[in-house]
Amino acid sequence: MNLNPYRYFLKRYHSRDLKPGELKRMLNFWFPFMLNRIRITFIADDFYEIQVRLKHSFWNRNPNKSVWGGSIASALDPFFPVMMKQIILHRGTSTDFFSKAIHVEFIRMVESHVSFHFIITKEEVIKAEEILKNDGKYEGWHSVDGIDINGNICVHGKVQIYLRKR
Repeated sequence: MNLNPYRYFLKRYHSRDLKPGELKRMLNFWFPFMLNRIRITFIADDFYEIQVRLKHSFWNRNPNKSVWGGSIASALDPFFPVMMKQIILHRGTSTDFFSKAIHVEFIRMVESHVSFHFIITKEEVIKAEEILKNDGKYEGWHSVDGIDINGNICVHGKVQIYLRKR
C-alpha cells in the first residue's frame, strides 16, 4: 500500500465531510504558514468564522523590527476563499477557488503579534450561491482587520474571492 500525504491532503481538502479540526491541523502544518509563523487558532463548526494569529518573531521581521508585509499578505490571502469553498461545498456545490486580488492597507507598524478574525455572513453565502447558479462564477470582496496585542488596528485587508462551479 502506497501512502501519499499530498494525495490524501487533496482528497480530504475537497471532501464534503472535512471537519474544521482536520482543516486546522492541515493548514497549521503547511510549511509556508509554519515558516511565516501563521497559526490558525479557531475554525467554527460551520466554517463561517476563522481566527488566525501571525506571531512576530525573528523569522518574519524586517530591519525595522516590524513584521514583513509579505508575511501579513500571506496571513490574509487564503482564508476567505477556503471558508467560502467549504461552506458552499457543505451546501452541495463543488467549486474551484482562489484569491483573485488582495488589497492591504498598512495603518501602523506591526511590532507585535497580530490577530485576524475572518467572518463570512449567511447573506454573503446566499448572494454567492445565486451568482454561481446564474453565471457559473462568483467574484466578491471581503474585509478583515489585523489587530495587535494592544487592541490597535494595524492592517486593513480586502480579499477578492473567485469561485467557479466544477
